[in-house]
Amino acid sequence: MKKIYFAGKFNLIKKNIPLSDRLISDYRSKLLGDSKKLTYHSNNLALKDYNIIYNGCFYCEQASNGDYTSTDCETVVTEEIKQVLSSDIVCCIFDSNFSVGTVVELIEAAKAKKRIAIFYKNESSSYDIKSEYWFAITRACQIAKENNSVIEIFSYDNSVENILNNWLERIEKEI
Repeated sequence: MKKIYFAGKFNLIKKNIPLSDRLISDYRSKLLGDSKKLTYHSNNLALKDYNIIYNGCFYCEQASNGDYTSTDCETVVTEEIKQVLSSDIVCCIFDSNFSVGTVVELIEAAKAKKRIAIFYKNESSSYDIKSEYWFAITRACQIAKENNSVIEIFSYDNSVENILNNWLERIEKEI
């Protein structure tokens, strides 16, 4: 089965409740069918409705001492880049919550010649790409063109979920 990595800022409910409950509205929790699956790294975790392996990202990564943490910067970056590089497809979601991590993961994926799908929320802009991420998206497209890899770009107005699910259905048919 193909492995997919979903780059994007986590959508956390800002309440004093358990982490898995705070992640319940994140699109990845919905794709996995359970927000608890998003809280810790797992291997061979299939998407709920698709024959595709979810390869990350996870909210917590395993630190070198065996504990799970999201405050060990070195470990988080190392583990997430490993997940990007071990994926067949990298899907980047750019919404109104700025995420420098998603930008870095996008560029790493482009340099590694991964198949990439970019979904960005339309914003007011004079650029052709109506997103504050226009520079990173454009650079990823340049890199993909240079190395003959596949990159797809989609824009959305309200919710990414419908367009993302339509894309996943198409991807599943291709593999």
